[in-house]
Amino acid sequence: MTMPQYLAWLRQHLGHQPIIFTCAGAIIRDERGRVLLQKRSDFGLWDIPGGGQELGESVAETVVREAREEVGLDVEPKRLIGVYTSPRLASTYPNGDQVQFVAVYFECAVVGGELKTDGDEVLELDWFNLDNLPSTTPLTTHVLKDIQRFRGEALFDPAENSDKSPIDYMTFLRQHIGHDKVILPGAAGMIRDENGRVLLQRRRDNGLWGFPGGLMELGESATRAVIREFREEVGLDVEPKRLVGVYTSPKFDRSYPNGDQSQLFISFYECQLVGGGLRAQESEVLELGWFDLNDLPPMVACCEAKAHDARIFKGEAFWR
Repeated sequence: MTMPQYLAWLRQHLGHQPIIFTCAGAIIRDERGRVLLQKRSDFGLWDIPGGGQELGESVAETVVREAREEVGLDVEPKRLIGVYTSPRLASTYPNGDQVQFVAVYFECAVVGGELKTDGDEVLELDWFNLDNLPSTTPLTTHVLKDIQRFRGEALFDPAENSDKSPIDYMTFLRQHIGHDKVILPGAAGMIRDENGRVLLQRRRDNGLWGFPGGLMELGESATRAVIREFREEVGLDVEPKRLVGVYTSPKFDRSYPNGDQSQLFISFYECQLVGGGLRAQESEVLELGWFDLNDLPPMVACCEAKAHDARIFKGEAFWR
């Protein structure tokens, strides 16, 4: 296994500086319920099989590719276990690279292949009971604890409070890479009124409707991002309650009038209204409106997919 091409390209431009690293991991169990872990050559700790997303692939494609490369197994994602984005789980690698993770973990079924290490980044493989685990990376430790409380609804980090001011990640990246295509993580949310209608905003840049939301900043979680974006864009205070899905397909790629190219990685939450007063952010929002999910205005492609999933959401998160 080699360093993902996208990550290597980013490092050529940014060196060891902090980046938001979008990635996926595979929860694989044997017939006794034990989980498969791999011992990493860089940290010397055990980890869940997985790795970084490449440009042009969805996060589900990432987990399939990484499982094949790292442990020799062909897997099929069955359920989305959780999305982990907290800056508290950020890591510095032995070579000095700094990362904040946006990590999606799937419960996967083995459909083929043969268990083997990659001979490069994986020192050994083994199966472990959840009550008798080896020394694992901080992110893996967090995820393995969550697996024990998973009951079907996807898990996610609560919004954190931090004394540090987050960094405008898109502006930071563009200073180094110009208009080139880059993976940009973000978050969006859905609230309903007393009639079950959802709040949408009409964007000033393209005139289409969508759910309130925006890009994550470096140093904040996806849940904190959706709280911030609701307050900025529509004047409301919300609390994310359930993860509806993640939207990472390159079919949602977006080009901007200034020439910027992006592949989005959006976490979409069902939220509860807790305060504030409805108002449109003049710089980005033309108007606001409440809509029945069965009777929607022209929407941004990614938000069309979110609306479809919101309409049929029963608790288990989607991935698109």
